[in-house]
Amino acid sequence: MEPVLFGCRFLTQYYKQLPLLRHIIKWTYFGVTTGVIAGLGVTLFLQLLAWAIAVWTQVPYYYFFIPPVLFLNSLLVQWLAPGISGGSDKMVEAIHQKAGYLPLAEVPVKIIATVITIAAGGSAGKEGPAAQLGATLASAWGRFLQTTDADCRQIVVCGISAGFAVVFGTPVAGAIFAVEVLFVGKILYDTLYPACIAGAAGYYVAYFTGISYVYRDIIIESSCYLAMGAIVLGLLCGAVSVFFIKTIQQCGRHFDRLQLTKPVKALIGGIMLTFIAHFISPLYLGLSTELLETGVHGGSIPAAAFFWKTVATAVTLGCGGTGGIIMPVIVVGTAAGNLFGQLIGSVDIQAYAVIGMAALLAGAVNTPIAAVIMAAELYGSDVIPYAAISCLISYIISGHRSIYPSQMIATGKCPAFLTDTGNTVRCAGKTQAGASKNPLQVSRD
Repeated sequence: MEPVLFGCRFLTQYYKQLPLLRHIIKWTYFGVTTGVIAGLGVTLFLQLLAWAIAVWTQVPYYYFFIPPVLFLNSLLVQWLAPGISGGSDKMVEAIHQKAGYLPLAEVPVKIIATVITIAAGGSAGKEGPAAQLGATLASAWGRFLQTTDADCRQIVVCGISAGFAVVFGTPVAGAIFAVEVLFVGKILYDTLYPACIAGAAGYYVAYFTGISYVYRDIIIESSCYLAMGAIVLGLLCGAVSVFFIKTIQQCGRHFDRLQLTKPVKALIGGIMLTFIAHFISPLYLGLSTELLETGVHGGSIPAAAFFWKTVATAVTLGCGGTGGIIMPVIVVGTAAGNLFGQLIGSVDIQAYAVIGMAALLAGAVNTPIAAVIMAAELYGSDVIPYAAISCLISYIISGHRSIYPSQMIATGKCPAFLTDTGNTVRCAGKTQAGASKNPLQVSRD
């Protein structure tokens, strides 16, 4: 009798677990296929961008050609795909408001325009476009499979994860970024598993198709002095995050007020970038990988590097250049951390550069967990406790601001900001207590 009862209980428990098993199988399939598709697309984009940069930067005084190149690039975008303006914030907006719909037809123009902007010398990044490209390909894949709106949103998040992972070679950080970037104060745990699968799939696709990644373990000796420095650097990076976001916004508004056509605005912006390159330094153009590498290797970066990189990025994106904003955030954070290390005469200048990189990403994008994990994946686990301290402080100090205005505020960062809950970052501070909230109310459960 007992074996029969045991068998009945086993079958009962087995059938209860079947929905969970089906869920795992379903999202393993969606995660792997989305990661492979997004990984192939982003890999192609990165290879094209690397080739264009290598060729164009060999031209003597290439930055004198920035104005006409940006002018022609703006004409191309205006003619073929005027809808690609708005940058990577469009993917956040699409998930919140359009059931994850992103038009596939704009992808070729987005890739070409981004490659032209960055290769010519525009200060922009490749991570945002890569994440947006992954999201767009994932959106098309979800519609092809005729999934529900809820499933399509999750598939698009998987595309973001794969795109981010392919660029940095950080599959875990890519997954966390994808489920953290959509909201302030909330993580999409129900999407975390497929996002991890997609990030890993995209990473391995890129790795086996020739994309190389450089990892550097920074050895840090634990000390209270370094912990105190991380606290102060977190405060500093929070302030720099606000400066960065405000500068990007104000520069965009000033260009919008000009009663000129978009190509002419791009021409003016190109002239400004040429002045920065010729009279300040060409290090602030393009991806600025030299600044990043110098900082994380312990070299000295110019004291005003964080300022000029911010200005160059604001001009590039404000005048209509196409590109991402995460790479400039990372470079500015590295420069700020490096400067802090120089000012206090620390022997841990490498550590402060990495901590600054992570802290500014946390403050400007509201993704503190992803920032810490990315720093650990790229530079070793020794940096984790100090990066965590700095990232969380920067995250709080930056308030309800973001380089992605369509982020939804799920929970206020402090009691004084709880009235912003349910709004987008764009509308933060505009809703009075007791007033009606944005229709896209976010559950605080």
